[in-house]
Amino acid sequence: MKKIVQLALIFLFYFFGVQVKEWLSLPIPGSIIGLLLLLVFIIVFKNLPVNAHADGASVLIRNFTLFFIPTTVAIILYLDLFRTWNAISFVTVLASTLLTIVLTAWAVERSIGKGEA
Repeated sequence: MKKIVQLALIFLFYFFGVQVKEWLSLPIPGSIIGLLLLLVFIIVFKNLPVNAHADGASVLIRNFTLFFIPTTVAIILYLDLFRTWNAISFVTVLASTLLTIVLTAWAVERSIGKGEA
């Protein structure tokens, strides 16, 4: 029963995030907005433990591969498109991955440097 309540809490914030996205016509996915709303909720209500939804989230994490089925099916359906744009896609993914690694390393280095000073 505890896991069901925790999953309901996660999906409730997901639903609110999707609604906020629709109301404000934001370009950010509703799931991200829902996670930010959940974070704000946890910060505002400080007596709520941060891992109050951990058991429910573990159910989602254990079945995480199921969420990739639609993506895999889409790749199979549009395989010709991927073959056409293969080189451009590879370069784009490689460049964005390297940029993400560099920016993350820079941000961590900067935050550690500020902490020591």
